[in-house]
Amino acid sequence: MIKINDKWLRIALVAVPSALFVYDFIMSDGGNLQANVIYILTVILICEGSRFLFYSSRRWFTGSFKNVKRLSVMIPAGILFVAPIFVISKALRNYITYGEFGMGASIGSMVYVNDQQVKMGVIAVSVIYATLTFLLLLAIYELAYHLARLRHTERQRDRLEKEKLHAELQHLKGIVNPHFLFNNLNSLSSLISENPGKAEDFLNELTKVFRYLLRNNETELTTLGEELQFLNSYYSLLETRYGKGITMNLMIDSAYESFLLPPLTLQLLVENAVKHNRVQKEDPLRIELFVEKDNLLVVRNNLSLRDHNVESTGIGLRNINSRYKLLEHQPPIIEKNDGFFLVIIPLIPSVDSLPAAHAKPIMGAVTAISN
Repeated sequence: MIKINDKWLRIALVAVPSALFVYDFIMSDGGNLQANVIYILTVILICEGSRFLFYSSRRWFTGSFKNVKRLSVMIPAGILFVAPIFVISKALRNYITYGEFGMGASIGSMVYVNDQQVKMGVIAVSVIYATLTFLLLLAIYELAYHLARLRHTERQRDRLEKEKLHAELQHLKGIVNPHFLFNNLNSLSSLISENPGKAEDFLNELTKVFRYLLRNNETELTTLGEELQFLNSYYSLLETRYGKGITMNLMIDSAYESFLLPPLTLQLLVENAVKHNRVQKEDPLRIELFVEKDNLLVVRNNLSLRDHNVESTGIGLRNINSRYKLLEHQPPIIEKNDGFFLVIIPLIPSVDSLPAAHAKPIMGAVTAISN
């Protein structure tokens, strides 16, 4: 629940009418100290009680039309709360001033209706005052809540932006770090002498990887089709390095290619799988990508954790979570079960997205590479 710093508002709501009552006591010859004390206590009780009702009522309802339901219950409840306080307050002040409680019109209040004075009893006047007072307090606190909500949303967005930028920077450092470059350049050097044709293909894929990184790292969304093409280029680098120690199987219908997701999402997940699991020919790391109902993309790999666990910074998954929060979409779901680690990524429909029923399968062959 959003916290509202309403300290000064609470002080003002009590201080302003209290100051008026004190002024009336000082300036009026007929001012009564006890009556003014009752005025001030009445204001405090109404303001604090109404404030409690405003805040607690936000938990009463959930789902659709929750605000309409809340107001339809809270307004009558608030009037029923405030009206008796006004009745008791007025009755006490009548007793102090006139020596009797005076609930009828004889010691009631004057109300102007169409420029005509109408004398009403204490109960009738209290109900009118209670309605006007509670609605005024409701308007003030609702305005304060929505202003606080706007500030909270801005702070959240700023925080997520900073997290996103930090995660992107750390990710780029990881991609272009000397270890990554050394491994791939070392593989390229070996291929040049052993298989020049394959070396050229390897260099082309490495170029595609860095071109995609530079072009899409700062964009909000990209299509699944582009991500899969990039993933194939990235995987070809793993192919040369790990051989039969790793396999990848794509089971994604072509209709989903126009769906959207944050760029580099799939590469981050594949990179995490390679980072934390053993990659060996006897027990290969198997990575699978497929789409379930409700446009949920699943990236799954078998768990074969390294003997010496690699320290996880969590930057990759935080990066993905931050991007989805910035887009105000459901964040990914992370699960471990039955010897598998899987991340469920919500795909975001685009204008050109087609229903899955019209899909044409584009099955990625299982890729196995010799070490």
